[in-house]
Amino acid sequence: MSTPPADPHLPAVHLRPPRNWINDPNGLVFHEGHYHVFFQYNPHGPQHATMHWGHFRSPDLINWEPLPVALALTPDGYDADGCFFGNAISADGRLVAFYSAHRTDRWWQPVTTAESHDGGHTWTRRPELLIPQPPADTTMYRDPYVWQQDGRWRMLVGSALADGRGAALLYESDDLENWGYRGPFHSSRPASTAEAVGWECPQYATFGDRAVLIVSDWTPQGGPSHTTVHTGREEDGRFTASAPPVPLDHGPDFYAPALLKAPEEDRWLLWGWAWEARDADWVDEAGWAGVLTLPREVTLTADGTVVQRPAANCSPCAAHVYCTAPDTSAGPRQPNSAISAAPSTSPPS
Repeated sequence: MSTPPADPHLPAVHLRPPRNWINDPNGLVFHEGHYHVFFQYNPHGPQHATMHWGHFRSPDLINWEPLPVALALTPDGYDADGCFFGNAISADGRLVAFYSAHRTDRWWQPVTTAESHDGGHTWTRRPELLIPQPPADTTMYRDPYVWQQDGRWRMLVGSALADGRGAALLYESDDLENWGYRGPFHSSRPASTAEAVGWECPQYATFGDRAVLIVSDWTPQGGPSHTTVHTGREEDGRFTASAPPVPLDHGPDFYAPALLKAPEEDRWLLWGWAWEARDADWVDEAGWAGVLTLPREVTLTADGTVVQRPAANCSPCAAHVYCTAPDTSAGPRQPNSAISAAPSTSPPS
């Protein structure tokens, strides 16, 4: 039996499953000695549909182990049409995933959770939605991001406001179960209907008393647009920018980045979603679409500049990089195999 030719475009060093569609990184968290990377995943084909949460983990950012699908949509349930973007936390020996519960019969995506007590192998959903309704005067609502700060749990949710502004909405909790709404944490300038924007996938990183807010700009006309970073400080539940927002990257083929707080103090890692310039027929023939970028380290300089560089222990400059693409010419390659890489002076995407 002849062996089909290898796909020369299949990624060799970017994290993704061997086949089917992926997009946004989700639930990036360090838990009990492993970095966990979840991602939007359609296990049934290379199209954006039936969103699940795929799952990899690694002890070192180099060798990656595929784990079972973490979240799958529930027929006739509150996430019947997809488990969309969110994040995860490590708390009291368990993983808690916060995600957007998608149904096509409502315009907002309520926030809900699932928990794992075995390192991410199995998950249990909460029976009811965590935050079932959006605040008044919102026209888009999705994408929770949860972190702990000063002994309290905090959550940002991406949104669009009725006056055309994109906004990150703030909630707070003492116990991860009861959440109080504090109002808009930060927002864009008012816009006309033609210039209205929504903020997706808000992410927040602190550097001492300074902070970085990352949002993905979405428009009703064009969908995903670009990723923007805001630098400044928070005071009493409101973020005040110290400079105008700037692009984090020159998208739209870099979008929906997500942060992971590494065990080291003030070390933040970031993955994004990148996609290919291929038409639908080519995607169907290839059987896969989308990659996660190589992880970047995000730092904030004294003058307020956000700096990104390849993560120190997993860039192509290192002795080894991870490989998730199967080598179909020599049988399948396991997703957690390592391959040698020559030194490179070019930063990865």
